[in-house]
Amino acid sequence: MSTYLIPQTAFSVELIEKKSRFISHTSRVKDEQEFRQFLHRIKLQYPDARHHCYGFRIGPLSSAKRGFSDDGEPSGTAGMPILNVIDHSDFSDIAVIVVRYFGGIKLGTGGLTRAYSKATKLALNDQPTEVYEPTRNISAKCSFSKENLLRRTVAKHNGSIQQIVYKEDVTAVIDINETGVDALQDQGFIIGD
Repeated sequence: MSTYLIPQTAFSVELIEKKSRFISHTSRVKDEQEFRQFLHRIKLQYPDARHHCYGFRIGPLSSAKRGFSDDGEPSGTAGMPILNVIDHSDFSDIAVIVVRYFGGIKLGTGGLTRAYSKATKLALNDQPTEVYEPTRNISAKCSFSKENLLRRTVAKHNGSIQQIVYKEDVTAVIDINETGVDALQDQGFIIGD
C-alpha cells in the first residue's frame, strides 16, 4: 500500500487567458457520489458559466477510479488535460472542476488545452495537502497489562479499534496504517490479518 497526497481543504484559484476566466476548484472526494455533490455545488455557484469541466481520481494510485468531462468544450481540450495533470501528480481522492467564462477571444483547441492544464496546475501547486496512508484491518494480541499501550499506539497512528475480545489475553481488531502496524510489531504485539 502506498501513500498519496489528498486535499486538506477545498481550494480555488483563477486564471485569465485572453480575457477568458478559468476558475479552478479542488476538493477531496472519497467516491463518485461525493464528486457529483461537489459538481452540483459548483454548478449552483456558477449557473451562468458556459463550461464546468472536470477531472477526478479516487483511490490508491495503482488502481484509482478516474473520470473527466469536456462539458461542451471541443473533445479532448478540457477534461482530459485536467485529468492528465492530476495523473502526473501525487494526488488522489481529488476532483478538479474548472469553470470557464468565455472572454470573447477564441483560444483554439491548443490554447484551450494549455489553459485548462495551466489552471489545473495552478490549483494543485497551491493546494493545501496532507499525506494519506491507506489502512489495513489487522488483529493484535497482547496481555492484559499491555492493553493501555495498545490503545495509545493505535490512537497515536490514527487507527481505530473495531472490536476487543477478552479471553486469556486481549485480542483487538484494528484499522490502522502501515506505520502503525510497524509500531505495534516493534512493541511486541502479535499481529495477524
